Amino acid sequence: AHRGLQVKFVRGDGEFESLRSQIEDLPGKPRLDVAAPGEHVPEIERRIRVVKERSRAVEASTPFERLPILAVIHMVLHATTMLNYFPTSAGLDNGYSPRTLLTGEVLSYKTHLTLKFGDYCQVHEHDEPRNSQLPRTQGGICMGHTRTLQGGFRFLNLRTGVVIKRYSWDRLPMPDTVIARMNRLGAGQPRQLTFLDRKGRPIGDLDFPGVTTDTEPIDQ
Repeated sequence: AHRGLQVKFVRGDGEFESLRSQIEDLPGKPRLDVAAPGEHVPEIERRIRVVKERSRAVEASTPFERLPILAVIHMVLHATTMLNYFPTSAGLDNGYSPRTLLTGEVLSYKTHLTLKFGDYCQVHEHDEPRNSQLPRTQGGICMGHTRTLQGGFRFLNLRTGVVIKRYSWDRLPMPDTVIARMNRLGAGQPRQLTFLDRKGRPIGDLDFPGVTTDTEPIDQ
């Protein structure tokens, strides 16, 4: 048990079968229920749909035509992380988010929301010695916060294309040259965000009886 919570039941697909012994050895001896081939778990499929919707919304908020694969990975991670900071109607009816229930962490504007995904910043470097001729800042695109107590953020380095962590920056208006650079880094990636499983197969949106979308009314 952690923070007074105990996992008693785990539902998943066949991928979880290899973890059965590890799951059932956890405190409280939770029971693993594996779906049959071709069977789906509606609650999981609905949550996958929500993550995909939020990821597409984040992508639509950026000015880029294409995103490099590293940015797509961090965009989905960012969408999932932010979803876990808010209570859900399917969760415990106590006003706490899933992340708060499991870790005790609460959402903070200063720590988590001072930048949004896709913001352009000049991030501060702290190379030694400080009197060198190396640049003091470099351009980066925000990839979401680092989920640390210090309140740092991850940035896609516009020069190297790798993701870095920094704790000080200056947010600036987005110039056309930065948009063009991001589009070049994303060359070869599809314009439309596509979700695949680990075997490269498209993950479609499945409809299940009794599992509603955010906009579908619920019959009383």
